[in-house]
Amino acid sequence: MNPELLAKLRACCRDEAAFEQLQQILSDKIQPLEQEIDRANFQVERQKALSNAIARLQETLDLETIFQATATEVRQLLAADRVGMFRFYADSGWNDGEFVSEDVAADLASAIAQKVHDHCFGEQFAVHYQRGRVQAVADIYNAGLSDCHIQILAQFQVRANLVVPLLQGHNLWGLLCIHQCRAPRQWQETEIEFVHQIADRLGVALQHAELLAELRAEIVERQQAEQRAQELNQELQQAIVELKAVNKELEAFSYSVSHDLRAPLRSIDGFSQALLEDCLDQLDNTGQDYLHRIRSATQRMGQLIDDLLTLSRVTRSEMTRESVALSRLASRICTDLQMAHPDRQVEFEIQSGLVAQGDARLLQILLDNLLNNAWKFTSRQPQAKISFGAIAQENGIPTYFVRDDGVGFDMVYVDKLFRPFQRLHGMNEFFGNGIGLATVQRIVHRHGGRVWAEGALTRGATFYFTLFAEEVEA
Repeated sequence: MNPELLAKLRACCRDEAAFEQLQQILSDKIQPLEQEIDRANFQVERQKALSNAIARLQETLDLETIFQATATEVRQLLAADRVGMFRFYADSGWNDGEFVSEDVAADLASAIAQKVHDHCFGEQFAVHYQRGRVQAVADIYNAGLSDCHIQILAQFQVRANLVVPLLQGHNLWGLLCIHQCRAPRQWQETEIEFVHQIADRLGVALQHAELLAELRAEIVERQQAEQRAQELNQELQQAIVELKAVNKELEAFSYSVSHDLRAPLRSIDGFSQALLEDCLDQLDNTGQDYLHRIRSATQRMGQLIDDLLTLSRVTRSEMTRESVALSRLASRICTDLQMAHPDRQVEFEIQSGLVAQGDARLLQILLDNLLNNAWKFTSRQPQAKISFGAIAQENGIPTYFVRDDGVGFDMVYVDKLFRPFQRLHGMNEFFGNGIGLATVQRIVHRHGGRVWAEGALTRGATFYFTLFAEEVEA
């Protein structure tokens, strides 16, 4: 009771016995009130500690910071000797672990980082703690604990022990331990409830930490994947550069060889012609036949070299895009064909007004090859028809076509059409070296378009092409 109040009461009460009786009555009344005040203060401090724990979860994801601040606050509130967070080692079967955080009285030894092996704990006790078990021991020497348990607690000078589980989801991650070392202690229900609530908050922190670890691992994995992708891209770019260099060298070599072969071929053809003109009477029929064959072979080879040079130039030359009047270009080529072979009966159907953006010189070569092909493969038709036109597409990119009613081809071999030196007809049937359509394909690809063909034996063929890249639907 307040001494000042007692002095006042004594002054008012001259009877000593009555004073003692009055003092006892007042004390009986005041003591419960003081206990209520203490409980209320504890409730206030407990709520403050819980609020602080929640605030820390919102302020930081650093588990060590959260543990340390919580341990300090709880030890101060409970007036305990040690508050520590014990973590089980992964894959130890809950037999091994260590204290990873603590707040301990200055005159007691720290338990941090001391490896603890408790073969008495293990899975048999872990199951109970995973279900929320709390152990509150007032005196470890009078609580019926096993010897191994007492031995472990004694090495940390523990006399009274309050332990609640630290759960990461449904997994027992560790234990929140409150130690009283100097004397036994009877743990109050409010204290146990408070420690339990603190452990729940720390469980949230553990889950946050787990999510953060997973997120960091995912970020690292993505960064590694991005780095690998960049490395692959760099390797690909390097391979493209090297491939371009090799292709350039091959094209230059092909062009050089083709160009250099023309001179000796001209000599062979020229001297063969001279022999036929100047020495015809000295040659028998066999000799004359041989010379004719030599000339025919050199002329074919000359044509092949010309086509190879054209193919090489198509690949090597710089492109200049401009408006090209395709209808006018096709009409001129068809007129030239008709003038070169006036005896043939061919109907040309050229769609008027077709204009495309492209390289005029390359598009001239493209149409020249396709229309000459159509002219060649309709040569057996007494009345042939060759068409050139365009089909509008929904994407706005026109599809051009060259169609004829000639010998056509079997669609089984359609994949061979655009390969160099591939022929679907024998040399005796139709002259050619199989380079024309390969040249057409390269020109179309340089414009970003695509080329394909449809046909049927004896029913003609149609070659389609575009001159712009089409978007591929995902």
